[in-house]
Amino acid sequence: RKSDFYPEHLRKEINDVGQWMQADLNTRVYKAGFAPDQQTYDTNVISVFRALNRLEEILSKNHRPYILGSEITELDIRLFPTLIRFNTHFKCNLGTICYDYPLLNEWMKNLYWNVPGFKETTDFKHIKENISYTKSHGDINPKAITPMGPILDIEAGVDKDWSKIKAGGVKLPV
Repeated sequence: RKSDFYPEHLRKEINDVGQWMQADLNTRVYKAGFAPDQQTYDTNVISVFRALNRLEEILSKNHRPYILGSEITELDIRLFPTLIRFNTHFKCNLGTICYDYPLLNEWMKNLYWNVPGFKETTDFKHIKENISYTKSHGDINPKAITPMGPILDIEAGVDKDWSKIKAGGVKLPV
């Protein structure tokens, strides 16, 4: 079966969400992590969490396993690497995916457990030690200290009833 991650009937939504998701989340996590000063960090972290709040709200409206409903799209594929690494890799700690965003957390676990290719290509040890700021970026973490947590609950499996999950989010500083 041929997969279509950019289906014609969802292209407008994919383009709309994809534009701000890429600009405000997928790119800004790096801008925050590599920020040369506090103001740059603060600006980017707020944008990151504003985007996470928006994504959590989108999932709360559709109660389905994918960003735009019942079909996996390129949005899901583009978002997964950012979120699976979020808690350990990025220095954006206003909140965590696993504790503050229950719908995004469930979305992530669904991809990991139920969609071929996601689990097989996710290496948590590599994420924590090599591509995070702990070992490969001496200018950011000169002592190469690897944090112990947070402990991800991805191994807990997936909840099949999305309607039971209450939307979360993080209150943004003014």
